[in-house]
Amino acid sequence: MRYTYLDLIEEVLRSEKREMTLGEIWKVAEEKGYSKKLMSIGKTPVNTMNACIRKHIEKSRNVKFKQTSKNPALYYLNN
Repeated sequence: MRYTYLDLIEEVLRSEKREMTLGEIWKVAEEKGYSKKLMSIGKTPVNTMNACIRKHIEKSRNVKFKQTSKNPALYYLNN
């Protein structure tokens, strides 16, 4: 199975157990080596994560994440 940005976001949020911005999530992912599991990383991974998580929240029936704040945008696991 392919490791996606959504998998990365979920893994970081599970390990940190706190609300986080996408920038914080990416920083932790790099520190812990989770980002190396991705097949490719573009020049703006935080923007890619933003697009992925927003699409997931909007379209998925089984939403894994919730946005807990708008400015700054904070995310947490939805369980």
